[in-house]
Amino acid sequence: MHCQLNKAVGEAERMGLTELISDLRAGKIDFKDLWSAFRKAYLARWVEEQASLNNTLRSFSGILHNDKIARFRKLDEDFLKMSANAVVARVAERAPAVSAKVAGTSELGILSREIQKKSRHKPLRVLFSEIPKLLPRIKPCFLTSPISVAQYLAPDHPPFDLVIFDEASQVPVWDAIGAIARGKDLIVVGDPKQLPPTSFFGRSESQEWEESELTEDMERILDDCLVSGIPSLYLKWHYRSLHESLIAFSNANYYENGLYTFPTARFARLGVKFHHLKNAIYDKGRSRTNLLEANAVIAEILRRLETPELSKFSIGVVTFSVAQQTLIEDLLDEARRQKPELEDFFSDKCREPVFIKNLESVQGDERDVIIFSICYGPDSEGRVSMNFGPLNKTGGERRLNVAITRGGVNLSS
Repeated sequence: MHCQLNKAVGEAERMGLTELISDLRAGKIDFKDLWSAFRKAYLARWVEEQASLNNTLRSFSGILHNDKIARFRKLDEDFLKMSANAVVARVAERAPAVSAKVAGTSELGILSREIQKKSRHKPLRVLFSEIPKLLPRIKPCFLTSPISVAQYLAPDHPPFDLVIFDEASQVPVWDAIGAIARGKDLIVVGDPKQLPPTSFFGRSESQEWEESELTEDMERILDDCLVSGIPSLYLKWHYRSLHESLIAFSNANYYENGLYTFPTARFARLGVKFHHLKNAIYDKGRSRTNLLEANAVIAEILRRLETPELSKFSIGVVTFSVAQQTLIEDLLDEARRQKPELEDFFSDKCREPVFIKNLESVQGDERDVIIFSICYGPDSEGRVSMNFGPLNKTGGERRLNVAITRGGVNLSS
């Protein structure tokens, strides 16, 4: 044993770890901290060697680089503020001057009279049709839904110069047609690898999601634009994930490794973490839930909310089924009753309150930390069914992509 130890020490010293060995022998490093100390020493030595081989790294100054980053951020923020002020000024210049001599039958007179009313206001659709030239001067940009476009703007309303659809993967074709017809040019923004509109809801929580029973995804305007040959542009900069592992799976399996991601020096509490529950059982024949897994999710939520350095990160839970979602919600409600001091994390006043959602309802939501509750697994007899709920449906891969890209700091399963 002594000979093996001396051999290992000799090899470590030949690798340049003499100082680490000396500190360990002198008691400066506790044996339980040996791995961390070794890793730090190894990486420090590696950085020195790489810097010696590269002129750019050798002359690199972290202080100067961080100063450039801070300056860029400041200039970028100033530019955004100035741009917003410039837009406001341009809109104000286009607005007509209000005077007491405005003719009552003019568009400005009609609007002024409507503003002064206390009751019996005209429907917006009627009002907008009576001021077609004035409306774009005072409101050149409309932020609205496709349904509101049809509700408030007549078909003969003067067309917009540009119509933009955001989250177009969620817009059915028939909802988009009316808005498209009211514009001269069109920009459709969306991710074809994300969820389409679906009629998932309205099913009993106790029902099993058999593939043959699942409804088909609705047609969406994004897909029609792609197959129609409309020129497309892919946005490749990925900025949301603080750790590359959070987007690595999607980048490799959905985006052909085309996304530009950035490594991070911080890794201890970031990225993807897997927690294996050995005795978890999926109650396939009855509740269609996994109680042990649900309790583990609640324990993790409470641990994070009660730990000061972790509570600053917002939390979301994504389940593979409505039944598991309901179970976790019920358990969390009970935990909140027992720990009222945590209620602020669930309040609407919280910037990003804790949420519990399923695969079908989580698109568009983001949190720092996402906890996955897969639910499905061995039943009481140790058998694993190949039914994984909505993932079995055609397009299930998109549901998975949505779920695993909701977290910006940490993803736990």
